[in-house]
Amino acid sequence: MDLKKLISLFILASLCFSCKNSLKTHVFSGYALGTSFKIVYSSEEELYNIEELTDSIFFQINRSLSTYLISSDISKINNGIDSIIVDSHFKNVFNQSKIIWESSNGFFDPTVGSLVNAYGLGPNLDTSRVFNIDSLMNLTGFENVTLLNDRIVKKKIGIFLDFNAIAKGYCVDVISKMLIDNQITNHLIEIGGEMYASGLNRTTNTPWRVGIADPLNSDPNSYNLRLALKNMALASSGNYRKFLIDSITGRKIVHTVNPKNGNAYSTNVLGTSVLADSCMSADGYATAFMAMPLEESIALMNSLLNIEAMIVYLDEENELKTYFTKNFEDLILD
Repeated sequence: MDLKKLISLFILASLCFSCKNSLKTHVFSGYALGTSFKIVYSSEEELYNIEELTDSIFFQINRSLSTYLISSDISKINNGIDSIIVDSHFKNVFNQSKIIWESSNGFFDPTVGSLVNAYGLGPNLDTSRVFNIDSLMNLTGFENVTLLNDRIVKKKIGIFLDFNAIAKGYCVDVISKMLIDNQITNHLIEIGGEMYASGLNRTTNTPWRVGIADPLNSDPNSYNLRLALKNMALASSGNYRKFLIDSITGRKIVHTVNPKNGNAYSTNVLGTSVLADSCMSADGYATAFMAMPLEESIALMNSLLNIEAMIVYLDEENELKTYFTKNFEDLILD
């Protein structure tokens, strides 16, 4: 190799090393969508308007999909206004929800909102929880809701839509796209436990390390296991921390409502975690697997492309068990 080429290679290597070393880790965190969020990213400089950009995303998604905001599009639709032109956020979440609803045989169903509210788990609290399940079940069924010409069409008056089981994951995806649009490809975004890991953690030059909560430990910082993620979303669902106690029966009322029978009582499934290409998909399927019978969940987990999952459950002897799909365990850290 001649001297000129050698010098050129040395300069190129020096530039690459300098560029690599100039990357810094930045953290932006806060509170939105009723929970905490954190964005960790690698870049030479901080994204100067990251607060403005993320606030704008949270504002848009709340305005479109928040059942806790009476002025949102979904609240207006739930209140019977049929002239609302929904935005792209609403359409994206609606269309993905239809896909998950169909593939889960209806166990993921955003029309269980009336039941969620009746159990005292939603924005319209009913602390007495005295209601007729059969009458509310008549107001469910995602087959009764369509998206036509950017408007929501409901076959039954009184259907209450609730996309809270998928909206956080979708918001993670939107923020990730915003960062990528700003040339920040190495980042980890987490909103209320739902997350997306893009690229590498440039501090260590390794995949992002994340934890999955222990379903039997009330400490939110107690982890069941840790994973190494790169260009992958992770979402978890569980009924082990957020629940109510029925004052009449003493039974535990959980946040996962079974759309087949209207029940919101705990089952042998304690928690699920899903890996997917998008956090919206991971979020939705994690909820579906909580509602489905264990055998059906395992069958669906293994049939879906681009999905890996784990499920924590109690067996017939009330012993704690964990099921992993084929490639999930490969990402578990020692």
